Amino acid sequence: MTIPIRLLSLTTLLILLNGCATMSEEECLLADWHSIGYEDGARGRDLGRLSRHRQACADHGVRPDTAAYRSGRAQGLELYCTEMRGFRLGRSGGTYNGVCPAELEWLFVQGYEVGRGLYQARNAVTAVADALDSAHSEREQILDDITAMSARLVSDESTREERVTLLADIARLKGRHTELGLDIRDLEHELALREADYREAQLHSPYH
Repeated sequence: MTIPIRLLSLTTLLILLNGCATMSEEECLLADWHSIGYEDGARGRDLGRLSRHRQACADHGVRPDTAAYRSGRAQGLELYCTEMRGFRLGRSGGTYNGVCPAELEWLFVQGYEVGRGLYQARNAVTAVADALDSAHSEREQILDDITAMSARLVSDESTREERVTLLADIARLKGRHTELGLDIRDLEHELALREADYREAQLHSPYH
């Protein structure tokens, strides 16, 4: 018996949804919705989390206490929506999803922007350092290739046509080797600037 592809896709989707349930049957039956809301708020989760709890508990005949959940979440957000939490989120590269109430958001965002600046400055250092490492690696590989080609060039087994090709390839690689040397010099300068920017950002950060 062949299962229709459309039915198979729906079945697979339901399995995946159940596997990602936010709460188990026992948790749904014993739920303290105020505490659950508080925990979600303290972790900076958006209100859509309540919908996922509702879906998870629906099969067990349990409906969330929305008022208790919202009350707990509001209290949890007071713990989450601080300047330092915002800074830590930004510094780690996290995305702020706008969960903080207006009276707390300005302070949270202030910290977040400082942290985000540090994150971006650190990423800039990493990107240039990676490019520098790549240039050095390519330059070393070119030297290995030139050595191998030079050995082949003087080999008695090489034909005249092969030697002509090898000479052209060696000349091309030497040109690329020179280009990479110039690139490395520029990248080293760029890396020094980016590292200085990062140190400056750290120095002027109000959070330590």
